[in-house]
Amino acid sequence: MKKYINKYIIAIIICGVGLITSCKKYINEGPIDTPTDNNFWTSERAAESGLAGAYGLLRTALTNGQAYFIFGDATANEFSAYENFELGSLSSINQWNFNYVPYREPILHNWTSFYQVISQCNLILSKVPNIAAANFQDDPVATKNQIMGEAYFIRAYCYYYITQVWGEPVIVTQAYTDPINAKPIARSKDADGFNQVVSDLKKSASLLSYNYSNASQVAVQAGKGSVFALLSKVYMWQKQYQLASAAADSVIQHGGYSLETGANFSHIFKGQSPESIFEINMIYSPNQNEAQRGDATNDNNNNVFSVFLGDPFVKGKSYGWSVNKDLVNNLYDTTASKKDVRIKSTFYGLQSARTLMVKYANVIYQNPQQQTLPFVSNNMVVLRLADIFLLKAEADLNQGNTGSALMYLNRVRQRAGLDPYVFTSQNDLLYTIMDERGRELYGEGQWYFDLVRSGLITNPNYDNSIDGYLPNRITNRGYLWPLDLRTLLPQDPLLTQNAWWASAGQ
Repeated sequence: MKKYINKYIIAIIICGVGLITSCKKYINEGPIDTPTDNNFWTSERAAESGLAGAYGLLRTALTNGQAYFIFGDATANEFSAYENFELGSLSSINQWNFNYVPYREPILHNWTSFYQVISQCNLILSKVPNIAAANFQDDPVATKNQIMGEAYFIRAYCYYYITQVWGEPVIVTQAYTDPINAKPIARSKDADGFNQVVSDLKKSASLLSYNYSNASQVAVQAGKGSVFALLSKVYMWQKQYQLASAAADSVIQHGGYSLETGANFSHIFKGQSPESIFEINMIYSPNQNEAQRGDATNDNNNNVFSVFLGDPFVKGKSYGWSVNKDLVNNLYDTTASKKDVRIKSTFYGLQSARTLMVKYANVIYQNPQQQTLPFVSNNMVVLRLADIFLLKAEADLNQGNTGSALMYLNRVRQRAGLDPYVFTSQNDLLYTIMDERGRELYGEGQWYFDLVRSGLITNPNYDNSIDGYLPNRITNRGYLWPLDLRTLLPQDPLLTQNAWWASAGQ
């Protein structure tokens, strides 16, 4: 099968054509559903380009306005909102006011970009089976299975992410031939959203393999390992711990992944590490134009990583988001003689006034002699083995298997240079696993969702719970983000606001 995912020029052209059509109903928007639609879906190249478009749209949905890191990290108190105007509402003093996120409401309160990805996947799943076998250069059955398997995974990931962030998704799984006149659809329950994820992932697993046909596809395209890793996560949300553990086992035993060494921890984020299961391809290439690769000094091009960096990592750039050192000092032992090796790879300037997060600090200068035209060249790692080890530990602990929980927790701690955890109690082990997730996945868009999913977000017995939530906020699902109904209601009049935000958070 051809290497299509790295062909972002094709994907961007395709996306541009579709956005010009500007379908009125966001649940039906798709970048290829144009007047020449029937002429497009006729060849192997078209199918591959359509899938490349889906990956490109997913990248945009996650990176636009640094959404991935705001949803999963800023809300978990990882960055100092007091020192960052753009994150100022996301602090205990402002009661974590998701309603007010200056200049970012069109992104953070609007799930349309994820439905554009879903619509693209729906088109792929509708059109690809009907492409004539004679129009494939490679094995038509194997190629169709690969493309459809990846489309099912991408759609599953979008429904998983929508349900985490906003809850109660609008579920649409068909490609509309007349999107303008399609009937509006009401929101479903969270359980329905997660069930849709499981259904799509099971179909994806039946079509994909653990192996890749060439090295350039590793991790940046979905494989069976990606499927079972995501299954483990969604089963944890559903509290189906036995299924979550079994899915994690599939990844661990059959995926062929391995932990990076502690000394090479930072290599994970440069892309396609042996630890990586699924990641968004954002590596710098001199063949890309500026809009595609993103300038480390200009955040207008979805430069999601550059907000974390400043001098000396990007010459002449003022500091961006400052790390919350109180949380860092709670999570990590920064004083012991045997320090956590992740500290150096994750933070810079812990003893200075402002601390940077430097997981994504692989900066390449287009003009290295003068150190000008800097570009951040990292991939966005979405799923990796250490994450699955810790999910496995948590799932097994919830089944009473403390031996297995300790083993997988300590495999991650050992890589970090920490002593093995010695069991004291079930609750303490759970808190330790969650702390370890906080340490291991700091700045990786995940810990907030872990705190919500585990119920530790406001647990007074857990040291790193989030202060400042009003007493009834969790009961009224105020951990979800509000929807911008002024924009979305004209597209779907059946939509309703999330309960906490419907009363303006009062």
